[in-house]
Amino acid sequence: MNSYQKLAIFLLRLIGGSWAAFFGLAWLLYAIEFISGITVEHYPLHTIIGNMGYLAIGLLAVSASKPLGLWVGRGLD
Repeated sequence: MNSYQKLAIFLLRLIGGSWAAFFGLAWLLYAIEFISGITVEHYPLHTIIGNMGYLAIGLLAVSASKPLGLWVGRGLD
């Protein structure tokens, strides 16, 4: 594994992890506010499903970062 492949794996994990953490934290805060009894805006179902899809894409990027990083960085020795 060359340094470009390692860099690609790191960047994919960083971007995917940040993406998933952002949406996960946003919905965690929403749940905490809802449980605490604070008046919160009720989001339509398509917004919730879309955001869960974004969360899944971030987790997928983290889990597939090694094969994708190896593929992206191949031949760059």
